[in-house]
Amino acid sequence: MTDRAQIGNVEILAFVDIGPTTRPTNQVFPDVPSSEWDNYKNTLTDSGELPFQMGFFALRSNGQTIVVDTGLGKGPHEAMGGITGQALENLKKAGIRVEDVNSVLITHLHGDHVGWNVTWEGNSSKPTFPNAKYYVPQGDWDYFNQKDVLENSPHMKANVLPLQDAGVLEVIQDGFALTPEITTLGTPGHTPGHQSTLINSGNQKAIVTGDAFHAVAQLQETDWNVGFDVDKPTAAKTRGSLMKRLEDENFTIAAGHMVLGSNIGKIINVDGKRSWQVL
Repeated sequence: MTDRAQIGNVEILAFVDIGPTTRPTNQVFPDVPSSEWDNYKNTLTDSGELPFQMGFFALRSNGQTIVVDTGLGKGPHEAMGGITGQALENLKKAGIRVEDVNSVLITHLHGDHVGWNVTWEGNSSKPTFPNAKYYVPQGDWDYFNQKDVLENSPHMKANVLPLQDAGVLEVIQDGFALTPEITTLGTPGHTPGHQSTLINSGNQKAIVTGDAFHAVAQLQETDWNVGFDVDKPTAAKTRGSLMKRLEDENFTIAAGHMVLGSNIGKIINVDGKRSWQVL
């Protein structure tokens, strides 16, 4: 079990903002009957719940520090019993100050991935990472700025639009190269513009998957959708092709909603069935 991995010149560090905790499987996967989990009991707790967290990653490459997603945010989050986010504290423990971050790559614009984008003091906000440029995918920018979607997405007004006002937000296309070793890969479905982060360095490959999948079972059951998948058929299609590629090309995989210490690993195939091998 590890909270980091070295991919050529790039170091991946895993962090948690909220959690870890557990959730009933039907809360995360409302369309999957509980009986379907019988083959994946070893991935659940003794009480049959799904281990879960709200996590994010940092990448260190050639003197740069890049944060991928920013968690749910400071809070307190009343819907979760008043819990507060621990992202900045956990970064600090790893020796990463907010001033050290050069770039923030956002996989998608759901509220639990943009929560620490800005810090509010009274009625004014400032970018949490003062020396960073923030990158968001074009497809999500367009989708979440539609009037009806925006009205039901308070996190956009609280944690995304202020970045535009501050002049630190850049909207990017699929295949955006942040560095020669770090690029984005469109993995739509969970949201229209959802993107993963590809790392290719020293003849090794890794990916930060955002919310392309949430649980080990989806490595095999690629048609299982979570409740928050905006376009479920596209999400399932994306997941199917992505898992095949990650298995075939021996990718190291970093998945933010899986629990810290077990969320960096690889796909292994045993008797024709995919499973998860923690690094």
